[in-house]
Amino acid sequence: MRISYLFVLLLLFSTMTVLDAYRIVNGHPIDIREAPWQVSIQKYGFHFCGGSILSRKIIITAAHCLINMDVKTLSIRAGSRFWKKGGQVVKVAKIKSHNEYLPKKYINDIAIMRLASPLIFGPLAQPITLTSAVPRDGATASVSGWGLLKAKSTKRPEILQAVNLRLMDYKKCQKTNYGRYGYRITRQMLCAALNSHDACQGDSGGPLVSRKKLVGVVSWGKGCAAKGFPGVYTNVAYYKKWLKTEIKDLTNC
Repeated sequence: MRISYLFVLLLLFSTMTVLDAYRIVNGHPIDIREAPWQVSIQKYGFHFCGGSILSRKIIITAAHCLINMDVKTLSIRAGSRFWKKGGQVVKVAKIKSHNEYLPKKYINDIAIMRLASPLIFGPLAQPITLTSAVPRDGATASVSGWGLLKAKSTKRPEILQAVNLRLMDYKKCQKTNYGRYGYRITRQMLCAALNSHDACQGDSGGPLVSRKKLVGVVSWGKGCAAKGFPGVYTNVAYYKKWLKTEIKDLTNC
């Protein structure tokens, strides 16, 4: 029996919290060759979050993307600028979220997934290197995904979008409107912004890249490109040890 698009959307969003998914606002379409590590994470074949290729069988994403998810319903599409077609579609075999993830505070918002079969690498699908150090404040970076083009919109692009941003360390980010309104920005996070450019719903879990290294995972934010509220990302450098351990365990299980 064919599952209706509306029914699938209801299933997706019933498992997601208010700030989930997150944003590409005022970006531009790109070819997958510009971000060959980008994948679309899908439930019943419909995109709901992004992720990045770390190896032939390991994908990194945000923990909040996987809350209450049944692994049997999940797959990823790699090697295509379209979330609906092309590239390689591979089922997810196992997921591992950080065991100290705090959903209400978005702390430790990081997860990895093991694929049921290995990806085939080529010009359209390649792993990304993890950063070994926290990037400097003000460094340039880019974020990509198939998220909504603006807040409170239902329009999702079929073609992969990207936007260039400036990185902001967590201490500086604490002094933005987040700090003024009581939001907690921790050292496990970093921020990025540039005028009215940002990520949006559907980009969560996707890559924040600087100098071709993964520095962040799209995590949360207040609105999409809202003034005084930069996008907040999981700080990949902070989790280097956790990732090394969990990737080894997930690969060997």
